[in-house]
Parts: sequence; C-alpha cells; structure tokens
Amino acid sequence: MFLVKVGIWSILPSMNPAIHRKKVLVTGANGMLGSAICHQLIREGYEVCALCFPGSSVKTIENLSLEIQYGNILDVAFIKNAMSACQFVIHVAALTDMWPKRNNRVMEVNLTGTKNIAAIAEEIAIERMIYIGSASSFQPGSRDRPGTELNRFNGWHQGLDYIDSKYMAQEMLIEKHQLSGFPCVVINPTFMIGPFDSLPSSGKVLLGLYHDRLPGYTTGGKNFVYSFDVATAAVNALQMGRTGECYIAGAHNLTYREFLTKACQVMNKDFKLWPIPDWAVKSLGKMTSISAVITGKPPLLTYELAKISTKFHGFDSGKAVRELNMPQTSIEEAIAASFNWFKENGYTEGKSNHRR
Repeated sequence: MFLVKVGIWSILPSMNPAIHRKKVLVTGANGMLGSAICHQLIREGYEVCALCFPGSSVKTIENLSLEIQYGNILDVAFIKNAMSACQFVIHVAALTDMWPKRNNRVMEVNLTGTKNIAAIAEEIAIERMIYIGSASSFQPGSRDRPGTELNRFNGWHQGLDYIDSKYMAQEMLIEKHQLSGFPCVVINPTFMIGPFDSLPSSGKVLLGLYHDRLPGYTTGGKNFVYSFDVATAAVNALQMGRTGECYIAGAHNLTYREFLTKACQVMNKDFKLWPIPDWAVKSLGKMTSISAVITGKPPLLTYELAKISTKFHGFDSGKAVRELNMPQTSIEEAIAASFNWFKENGYTEGKSNHRR
C-alpha cells in the first residue's frame, strides 16, 4: 500500500516564519500542477491569489484559504490589477495542445502571455517570477547519459508550436534577466504524474491502462516525476536557487514498459500489454494525422507524437535537487496519488465530478 500525503498539507501551519505572509500570484492555479503549487504555498504560509480561466472548474483549490480571480493572461489590465498586491508570481498557465501542430493560439498564450506577465512583474518590481517551462526546452539524453540544463534545445525539427513556444518564452525571460537583472527562475518539469488532474492530461495513460484501452507500449521512454515534487521545487524557488537559471524538475528515467509495469502493480492489475514496433506506431500516427486534416477532428495520436514515443528522453534533475531541495518521491507513490484521486472523483467509473 502506498500512503499519499496531500490533503493535510493545506491545513498545516507555516513551516517558514520568515515569510511574513507574502502574497503570490499563481496563474493556471486550478490545473494539476497549479493546484499542487497552491496547496504547497498555503502550507508554507504564503497568501495566494489564484488566477483561473473564466468558466473553468476550481474544485481542486476551492477548499483552500486563498483568493480566486478569473481572467486571461492576454488581458494586460486584468493581470496588472491581480498582481498589484503580490510580491511573487508563479506563472503556470499555458496551452498544451499538440494539434494542430502549428497553432497561433498556443503561441499567443504561451509566448505573448508570458511576455505580459514578465512586463508587469518588472514594472511593479516583483521580488521573483517563477516560470513553469518544459524539459523539452533541452535536448534529452539516454538513461546512462541523461540530458541536463547544459544541453542545447533541438526541438525545432518536431514542428510543434507548444514545444517551440515554451522554449521561446524561456529564452525571452533569460535574456530579460541578462539585460536588466529581471529576477526570474525557470522550472522545467518532465512528465508529471499526480492528483488534481481534472482534464485528465498525463493521467490519461493511467486511466487507459485501468480500463484496458491501451493496445500496447512503444520502445521509447521518458523521465517521470511526482507533480507535488515539482510544486515543492517551484515554491522553494521563491527563496532558493539562482535567478536567471533553469532547473529541470524530474526524477525517474523509465522505459514505457517499466512505467506501465509499475502502474499495473499499484493498480493490482496483471500486465498484459504487448510491444508495438516503431514502424507500426509511426504508421498509425501518420494515418490518424491525415484523417484529422480531412475530418477536422483532433487525432488520438499525431505523427509527431508517434515519433517521439519511439525515442528515450532521459533527464537529470540533480541541479534542482541540490539547489531547490526538490524531493524525489518514488514513481509508485506518484502513480498511487494520481490513481487514488481519479477513483475518489469518479474517473475510474467512466464519469467525473470535475469539468474543465
């Protein structure tokens, strides 16, 4: 049995009396990572202004003692008003759509939205801005030689505006720091697993496995991390770490077979999946992408993601562990936290108590 400590964190008193109730603006506060960050901030004694997109569910944070504001990060006047009483910003909000691969809306939200946040933060002299980027902004490595923050970005060839926009926003912030000393820190999560996954997003693979909807596994792999560990790194970065620096927030380099085997053990299921040859998954991705162009319906698997799934994307999070005291929770506990949350909220029964 895996014991997951989540809910109690929101009611514990501050562990850092030196904070003196400073206020943090969190964008994308009701997403999986944003919710975990809000829980962690409350635990640490901060005041929180949670910015959520209009019409989106706030069930993952509504039981916390915080201020919720609904607005759009493209609305400069709204952002300035929301940030005016804050000393810190943790910018999580982003569009993660991978289809269509070239998407002006994704570029606008992820790049222009981040420019808006940074410009206002500089104008009102925010103490620190924490930007949640992506590990895809660095070239991955193997299990034996995982990628680090020193690896140059090589994602242009994938042709995905999501990946490109996250890298461009990161570089904009780093350049801003170099030119004017803007106090920013970039957190680059790998593939996160955890509770509060309302869409669901990364948890789709766990639900697919639970409902016997996964046809098999590809030959690749990636770095997996518990979302609350990433949240801890982001909150710690308000007081720790170096401005102008990036921190890969990951934990476990695993093949997809290894990850799914562990997930089956946590769910008490037999492992019955078969390996899918690279040519087969790429062919499927190509066909579904062509079909999506014809029908206008998003594909279940794009050709670009199919190609990515056949590669191993390993990363080293040692810098975040050393400088931000980032925990390294076991992948089994991360899976249990995610799966238990899905069960408690009706996802394993084919329904959900949450809506986007």
